[in-house]
Amino acid sequence: MDERPLQPLEDLILESLNPRAITGLPHPLDKFAIDATVKEGPYADGIMQYINDWTFETSGSAKHGAAMWFLFDSERAFVAACSEAGIDAQKLRSHLRSRRP
Repeated sequence: MDERPLQPLEDLILESLNPRAITGLPHPLDKFAIDATVKEGPYADGIMQYINDWTFETSGSAKHGAAMWFLFDSERAFVAACSEAGIDAQKLRSHLRSRRP
């Protein structure tokens, strides 16, 4: 019989809430991370949402416009969100600008 100690229930629940822990996939923004991995949470989620809105929403829509402002024109909001998510803002913005139509 296996005598290993069981993992605490709280740890198991927290792991189950993190989709990357289940799949083992890296965060899509990991290559822009300051310390190798992005800090999961609302800031990283918000940045990803703006990137999705910029990419997939119709040009001229409110979501597309807000994404364009946040990703390319905002002075403080983008940098603050990236900082909280552990992302190199300059590196990410430079990459996004290189993909801008």
